[in-house]
Amino acid sequence: MEQKKYFDILQIYRGIAALLVVIHHTYASFAHFNNFDIPALEFIAKIGKLGVDFFFVLSGFIITYTTFKYRGDRSYFKKYAFNRIIRVYIPYLPISFAMLTLYYFLPSVSGSDRSMSLLTSLTLLPHGNPALSVAWTLIFEMFFYFVFSINFFSKKGWLYFLIIWIISIISFAVLKLECSNPVLKLVFSLYNLEFIIGVLVAYIIHYRFKIKYLYLLSASVSGLTIFLLTKYFNINPFPFFQNLLFSLIASMFVFLGVLYWNGRISKRNLFMFVGNSSYSLYLLHNPLQSFLVRMFPKNDSQFLIFTEFFLVIVIIGIISYIYYLIFEKKIIAILKSKLDTYVS
Repeated sequence: MEQKKYFDILQIYRGIAALLVVIHHTYASFAHFNNFDIPALEFIAKIGKLGVDFFFVLSGFIITYTTFKYRGDRSYFKKYAFNRIIRVYIPYLPISFAMLTLYYFLPSVSGSDRSMSLLTSLTLLPHGNPALSVAWTLIFEMFFYFVFSINFFSKKGWLYFLIIWIISIISFAVLKLECSNPVLKLVFSLYNLEFIIGVLVAYIIHYRFKIKYLYLLSASVSGLTIFLLTKYFNINPFPFFQNLLFSLIASMFVFLGVLYWNGRISKRNLFMFVGNSSYSLYLLHNPLQSFLVRMFPKNDSQFLIFTEFFLVIVIIGIISYIYYLIFEKKIIAILKSKLDTYVS
């Protein structure tokens, strides 16, 4: 009998990835407004932005693994599309509206003079910069969900598309082709390879291809060590090298989690709290940290600055969890109960 798969460990991963991104942005803000200099924390902050790459791998894996039995099932497409749309947009739109309103009435609040697209901010269609800066990743998410829908109409069509897509992305990168069109830039972006890595991991696990635990653990730890060295010594033989290396290591930890660390984890586990609210945390953390950091007076004490840094992260976490309970748990659940009969 096939062992039941739990995704608790993946929630832990999501929590870690979200915290890495929060540390990345919060440290940058503290370093900008204060004389903040803690080398170890700065190194973690530099790695932090790659939490996004981990999210992409996890997204590709989870959406593929959880919908495997619906391959070629056109009747499931409506429910799939509905679930993806409300899952992304219900928590996102209130924050996007708030950021658009803020920048409209107080344009000086933005630390940069980047242009913003109203269309992209409200729809996540690739047209320009969204008002919420981190929403660029959601554009990739929605695009991936869109192309993944091919899977529900044709299993073979999806596999053929994947092969052509991989070859096209790599060809564009090797030939250093540049696209000014935002849609083409999205389609041929190397970030899409990270979703595809997650898809391939789901296929491998589904077909019960197993690697001995010690081999897989050794490869994962060795890979992580190599990555940390490349990051520390800034070894980057070609653009996107570190991103891809990190994504491959992330995929190995997904293997370990699903095949060997597959079990229930206490709901009281701190990382489960963070993992469950990771989407809200991701959406809220940048505007929140930007506001909170400016509230503290400037000082030169590294201990005080670190205390403030830790306090900001805790406050962001608490606010994000409340937001998660309201929008991700309550409102989405209400919408599903009201509209589920129409999309079933």
